[in-house]
Amino acid sequence: MRLRVHHRTEYLYTAPVTDSVNELRLSPRDNSFQNCESSIISVLPATHLTHYIDMNGNKVGHFEIAEPHSRLTIETWATIRTKNKIDFENLPFGFHHGHLGKCKSLEDCYPYIQDSTYVERTPEIWKEALDIQGFSEDVFQTSYCIMEYIFENFQYRSGATNVSTHASEVIKTQEGVCQDFSHAMVAFCRAIGIPARYVSGYFFDATRDQSLRGSEASHAWVEVYIGEAGWVGLDPTNNKVIDDTYIIVARGRDYREVAPVTGVYSGAVKSGLQVQVRIEQLPDKGALGVTLPENKR
Repeated sequence: MRLRVHHRTEYLYTAPVTDSVNELRLSPRDNSFQNCESSIISVLPATHLTHYIDMNGNKVGHFEIAEPHSRLTIETWATIRTKNKIDFENLPFGFHHGHLGKCKSLEDCYPYIQDSTYVERTPEIWKEALDIQGFSEDVFQTSYCIMEYIFENFQYRSGATNVSTHASEVIKTQEGVCQDFSHAMVAFCRAIGIPARYVSGYFFDATRDQSLRGSEASHAWVEVYIGEAGWVGLDPTNNKVIDDTYIIVARGRDYREVAPVTGVYSGAVKSGLQVQVRIEQLPDKGALGVTLPENKR
């Protein structure tokens, strides 16, 4: 599937601010099941944008604006080709809880079984996770049950939380948005030893009635480690195994490490935030950029 994303973020200040320093995690990642064909970031006021790769392998843009400004606009345009990572007719069952102890010695897993800024493995969360697990000894089955539990019992409610709401609070109140549902799932998984990482990105709602939640903005979901199958994505907001409608932008231990825009500025003023996201499916093309007939795809 070929998808195009337009993401616009605009900050409006009540008075001019100065010395704005920002980091952006808005560039889709490349991996074995996702290829970013093009990605452009525009910043106004115009400034020089530098890039680096962070400790989680995310593409980060950095910029600074010293002069006074009352508006900051960041726009991203990206075209991404995606494909399914797993075989949906043969889901990755067979990795048992008894094998999870080995994850502590795996560099790729160890950070994702620890506490982080918004996720803590409390005794209460551990007990609830065990109740959800029930008699399951299969890691994928348990992870799926956790996803399903959150989807069925938590209320999707905008404004009930903010970007710094802790997973413990979300699990207690059982309400929030995709960021909160993902933090809750990460907490449940880590509490019983399943490596789980937070993923930010986008998804294209391919349903006829546009019934999925979160497609109108940046989205968040979870990846769990399933042995030989590697990291498998699960979306507790929509009760879905991740497929080719999802676009990965950044991964981390929680939201703090993947936030699309973070920054500081000088000026004792209030700011307003406007975010717009549009995702559309593009015609599939062959290697030479020619649209293929349906019987050749």
